Amino acid sequence: MLIIIPGRPVPAVRMTGRGKYVKPEAINYLNYKHQIGWLALNKSKKPIIKPIVVKVKVYLHGKSTPMGRDGDVDNYLKSALDGCNKVVWVDDRQVMKATVEKVPCRAKEERMEIEICEMEE
Repeated sequence: MLIIIPGRPVPAVRMTGRGKYVKPEAINYLNYKHQIGWLALNKSKKPIIKPIVVKVKVYLHGKSTPMGRDGDVDNYLKSALDGCNKVVWVDDRQVMKATVEKVPCRAKEERMEIEICEMEE
């Protein structure tokens, strides 16, 4: 299954109990997470119950340097996993393998692609 989330990908941010309702970065992340969930719901009939493999590609425009401001790959993975949790799979503990890749692109091509497959036995 392939889920494509159009627009600039949003990495997960650190949130406190009260901060998630007032900090713009937290609100932006929560909205993005819900967007992933809604798009995933269109692709998934019912949650997968077997172990799974997740591949995430993050297409970003702009300068990407080792210390750049384009976000950490682990935070993009967290966005993808949190958005798909309880929609595509029952619990993200089922993820047995995950890869994340940042790909440079033009501004209008920014997106996140989440590929999900059941793990082969």
